[in-house]
Amino acid sequence: MESGSSISPNGTATRRVTSNSRGSSPHTTKNGTNKTRRKNGVIGSPSRKNRRDNNIDLMSLSLIRLVLALLILIWFGVMVKLISNLSTSSSSSSSSQNNMSAEQQSAAMHKLSEKWKNVRFNKDGTIKTVRGVKDSNQKKKSDKKEEEEEPKPQPIASIFELSLLGNTSPSDFRLTTPNAPSCAEPIDADSISFTLVSQLSQDRIWMLPYHCKRWGENPMSVVIFTDEDAAAVKSKLVIEGCSDEHLTVQTVSKTRYDPQGTDYPVNVLRNLAFSKVKTTHLVYADIDFWPSESLHSILNIQSVKERMASDAKLATIIPVFQMNRRCRAYKDCRDDNIPFMPKRKDELIHLIKKRQASTFDPTNEGGHGSTKYISWKDQKEGSYLDLPCIRSNRYEPYLALRYCKELPPFQEGFSGYGKNKMTWAMQLRRSGYQFSQLGEAFLVHYPHLDSKSRLEWNKKPKELQRVDSTLVVDVLESEKGSNIDLLSYKRARVDALFLDYKDWLRDNVRDKARVPMCKNALNDDVRLWVHRDADSESEDEESEGDDDGSEVVEVNEELDAQG
Repeated sequence: MESGSSISPNGTATRRVTSNSRGSSPHTTKNGTNKTRRKNGVIGSPSRKNRRDNNIDLMSLSLIRLVLALLILIWFGVMVKLISNLSTSSSSSSSSQNNMSAEQQSAAMHKLSEKWKNVRFNKDGTIKTVRGVKDSNQKKKSDKKEEEEEPKPQPIASIFELSLLGNTSPSDFRLTTPNAPSCAEPIDADSISFTLVSQLSQDRIWMLPYHCKRWGENPMSVVIFTDEDAAAVKSKLVIEGCSDEHLTVQTVSKTRYDPQGTDYPVNVLRNLAFSKVKTTHLVYADIDFWPSESLHSILNIQSVKERMASDAKLATIIPVFQMNRRCRAYKDCRDDNIPFMPKRKDELIHLIKKRQASTFDPTNEGGHGSTKYISWKDQKEGSYLDLPCIRSNRYEPYLALRYCKELPPFQEGFSGYGKNKMTWAMQLRRSGYQFSQLGEAFLVHYPHLDSKSRLEWNKKPKELQRVDSTLVVDVLESEKGSNIDLLSYKRARVDALFLDYKDWLRDNVRDKARVPMCKNALNDDVRLWVHRDADSESEDEESEGDDDGSEVVEVNEELDAQG
């Protein structure tokens, strides 16, 4: 038989007796006396062995009680020590606490409670995080780091500090291009060479490799409006296929001159790009106008170079087309657009027949309406067709010209969108340049999204939101438009500068025009927001024509019909 003891839930010891024998087993009655079973009718008494087991049980019980007592004593000693430590620490601050009012104590306790209620602990008892609470040292380090990382704002600098023309204000207009050779020096056809010139913003750098591939291993000069280093940008472009030897890259800081991106200094960039030309001639095209793959070879046809050598003021027109966006959504779907950008004339005509391309720009009749597109379709490669007249002051073709001092520069006061290129063409015409279009050569416009400069130009007061551009003057002169602050809008400021430019052009550039304005020229001034009371009929008599587009030939339909 085995026996032992266990601790009941209430902490008292109870007797436990077990037996593996088949003989009699003791039982305990309610009064604690032992009772044995009868065997053969005789009452048995406890044996010596049973008594020895009972003694062992009593000793075990006494030992357990002793261990419990010791544990209680140890626990009591620890608690006394802790209470003593707390009393000592509290006594050191009791005087200051006693001096605090009840309200101050309450506020302090509330503050302490708010601070620690967000504390989170790791499993080992260390603080994991304190939400919304920063250690003072950590906060100082964080503030110091932010001060180091955030560049101090710099005032926007005047773009005219980069002017090669010596300009200091928008109304400074110039006659000639500085630091260029003279057009008076004769050249022969064999010495003629070409540089493709362009300017672009940071978001259009991706277009440059396509120009490089189409233009070939020939000189290019570009200015990029970016904060990146010129050498770094060029290295990337060379990796993407541009010529390290023939590509010249300049960069102008966007952050310094136009951090908002609404007043892009386009003409300053154009003049900077011109300044790096080392060849006799240049071809100017904005970066969103991609050259045909045969443009350079067409320009190098002997008859073309002979015509250029014989006329220092020949403005060779490269006709411009546009491809429609290949996706319906208003987004830059490059993967869809790029494969269809035409490289050859037959590809371009094919897109026009499918109404997936057209002349540039149907919404601006005056912009390229003077180019003879119908004649160009059948014009032989490398042949010239002189324009008989110009249909609009807004005519702004892309040109190949001789690079020399007598070449009029781009007027740098025109920045952002609006009249920045047409004013150049106006000065070229009045200075005696002959406009003649080149057979087979062309540029094609990539269907990009509107720039920030264009969106800034598009802003109108609510009174003009749904008014046709030819009727703006009527609204402005009415009572409805009397309270409009026109000069707070980009378009009005450009129009005012344009009127100043027209006056300067009339007074400072003697009219040597070889290409007259057409008799039915469009009345461009009717679109201006700003007018002078003293304005009279212009020297070009453009007021004779209307600007309703009624006399503009439907070029694209004719190109389609003749195909």
